[in-house]
Amino acid sequence: MKKIATLGPRGTFSETATLRYITEQSALPMDTPMFPYELAYFSSIERALDAIGSVCDVGVLPVENFSEGFIPSVLDQLIHADLKIIGEVILPIRFACVSTVALREIQQLFVQFVAKGQCSRFIESLGTCQIVLTESNTESLALARQSSQPCAAIVPADSVQQETFAAVVENVNDYENNQTRFLVFAAQHYPETYYAEADYKTSLIVVDEHDHPGFLGEILTSFSRRKVNLTSIISRPTCTQFGKYHFFIDLDGHHQDPAVAAALTEIDAISKVKCLGSYLKAQVLDRSSF
Repeated sequence: MKKIATLGPRGTFSETATLRYITEQSALPMDTPMFPYELAYFSSIERALDAIGSVCDVGVLPVENFSEGFIPSVLDQLIHADLKIIGEVILPIRFACVSTVALREIQQLFVQFVAKGQCSRFIESLGTCQIVLTESNTESLALARQSSQPCAAIVPADSVQQETFAAVVENVNDYENNQTRFLVFAAQHYPETYYAEADYKTSLIVVDEHDHPGFLGEILTSFSRRKVNLTSIISRPTCTQFGKYHFFIDLDGHHQDPAVAAALTEIDAISKVKCLGSYLKAQVLDRSSF
């Protein structure tokens, strides 16, 4: 049995993304080996990443939100972690506000720190109620149920039962088609399967070891001359001195594709390149899927 690391406790979006990944694995071609899975829940991204390759075989963790962008702590961990990316899951994220009283009577709001950023406009509309940040959406819901004060919580929409609360407001997220991207991580020795006709994405890190004018332009030119499409490029400080950065790049294609391989070889001649992995693209859901 394979063990999958993810963020806990139970009932989180991370758990939902992990279960979706398991379901998608069962739909792969018959020559793909299948194993039963057991979920292992961790209290932080750092602990979950540390467990992969030791007590867990793989991990499913959030890396990017539709409105909030990339999660810096994940990117920073990947610089030194001896892990690779083997998959991605894109999950619709819908929040609801549940309240023990009418909305105008709310004195206290429990909200997970990430959810707060994705529901900022609704939270502003509540006025001057006290905002209590929590570590998980599950904790927000539990605290609202236990509190003796007039309170509310922002929680995943599918965890709400209308009859439990005095008021329920659906879809309080800032953007109707809110989504979060999760990546599937494994140790370097984890087996991979390559399908030549499939749509792949590759993630990599370029380290600016020899800073010089035009360095970033040279990287971009290596890809553009070969018609390799970059889907994102994010800079993170190296924490060694001002002006030195790591560049996290996502691109369309597999690192074995001739154009991608040639570009990586060219870039590797001027700087250090760490290929984080090539993996099947996740399905991007449209609004009709929400």
